[in-house]
Amino acid sequence: MKQTILSFSLIVTIIFSGFSQSVLPMKKVSLFKNSTCLVSKEGQLKSKNGAFVLPVPTTALYGTYWIGSVKENMLKSVVFKSDTLKTASKAKYIDQLIRANVGKDAVLILQTGEKSDKSISGKILAFIPESGLVKIKDDNGKITFISYLKIEYVTFSTDNSEYTNDSIARTATLKFEKNADNVSLQEYYLQQGMSWIPSYFLKLINEKEARLEMKATIENYAEDITDVETEVVVGSPQLYYGLMLDPISYDYMQSPISTTNGAYDRNDNYLLSNAMQQVQTTGGYAEAQNAPAYFEANYETEGEKNNDLYYYNLGKINLPKNSKGIFPVFSSVLGYKDIYKADISDKVNFASTQYCNSNEDYCDVFHSIELKNSTTFPFTTAPVMVLTDKGQFMAQDQLKYTPTGAVSIIKLSKAIDVVTKNNEEELSRVENFKKIGKTTYHKVLLKGVITVENLQPKQIVIDIVKHVNGSVTNDGSSKVKKQKTYNSVNAYSDLSWQVTLNAGEKKTLSYEYEVLFAPYPY
Repeated sequence: MKQTILSFSLIVTIIFSGFSQSVLPMKKVSLFKNSTCLVSKEGQLKSKNGAFVLPVPTTALYGTYWIGSVKENMLKSVVFKSDTLKTASKAKYIDQLIRANVGKDAVLILQTGEKSDKSISGKILAFIPESGLVKIKDDNGKITFISYLKIEYVTFSTDNSEYTNDSIARTATLKFEKNADNVSLQEYYLQQGMSWIPSYFLKLINEKEARLEMKATIENYAEDITDVETEVVVGSPQLYYGLMLDPISYDYMQSPISTTNGAYDRNDNYLLSNAMQQVQTTGGYAEAQNAPAYFEANYETEGEKNNDLYYYNLGKINLPKNSKGIFPVFSSVLGYKDIYKADISDKVNFASTQYCNSNEDYCDVFHSIELKNSTTFPFTTAPVMVLTDKGQFMAQDQLKYTPTGAVSIIKLSKAIDVVTKNNEEELSRVENFKKIGKTTYHKVLLKGVITVENLQPKQIVIDIVKHVNGSVTNDGSSKVKKQKTYNSVNAYSDLSWQVTLNAGEKKTLSYEYEVLFAPYPY
């Protein structure tokens, strides 16, 4: 297909043919995190030639499309059908330019090879889309049919590049108890194509306080939002039929897109509770330096708890179809504390290896923040970026759902200034200790030592958990959690300590545990 020598941008305008521009104004939209939204429309619908016609949403979910009228003139029926719409577009290709200029004088330059060009001039009588033939009448009254594919370029006496196309759209024709020129209607439907994505910004103010800000990124691939009340919803509503479309959204000659009631793959299915309240704060680092105070203001978005869902009302917003936008939701100052955790695996696993490596191994210690939700609204699960009071990057982690009064752990990094080591050794062994079924087991007693040293210039508290595959006999003042197993003669045991270390202090922890093992046959 040859493109014209002129450059045109494709601009499509929908013009309704056969019925009036009958679209109810959008009143409210509620966006969920699972890429669905509830649309509420309300207003007066005028009749044309005695008919009330509405366009039909193309992705309304099963059982969620509802139209209601006032009781003075009740809605009796709604009939869905396909209507023809005229689409006015700017021409981009040769065939589109020909269609836009039927009845106009033109000069067609044809492709005839490198030596010469051939031209035909006259009035374009018709364009046949099925065959791509152009019907043209020259000044002598001669009529010629030629394929538009043979046209190199075309010249017109006037500038007209707009042509029309027929397109199919599904419409709903409404019937009421009484004849009227207009009716009051309300329309609801849950549809795909809109969602919101929360994210957090956490900036440390001092060693005890941090400012948490949340924003909502809204993606709109469904329909225009123009000065419409918009709310983002935290929570996981039940969607028993998943993305199965309502019968009104697909043509009766076609099968529905989805015919199963499988669970929809939702992200971040967390429920929430309580209302929202602003939290006051003091000035931060920037104010102390007499610099502009960025990321310090605290604000609130009006919120409302309804059963197990929480609604943030963003007010009236504008967001065209196929666009995205960012909207602030809340900011509050919260208390936090630094925590350090070391999770040490069973590096020996004597029941399997039957060997005790007595080397002293370094263990990772992770530095995290324990953030307390002292607000009156919950936090939804979302990514969080953490900065120091000087604006230095610390971490990107996930802030999980946190109800009011609870705490959430945000992992920052490995603590390079907290050194933790672990080694184990065999103390004693008893052969032929126990026979279970046809298997004879030996018993070995192992001793472990954990050393932890704080190289920071401040006091810290570190939580240490050591996992062993065996039965603890000497816990060394730890808390022991024992779990029975069904595929092993040994229990899984977790030893945990909470250790306070002053600056530069070093402490040693010890423990002992027994392991039964079946010796390898040699």
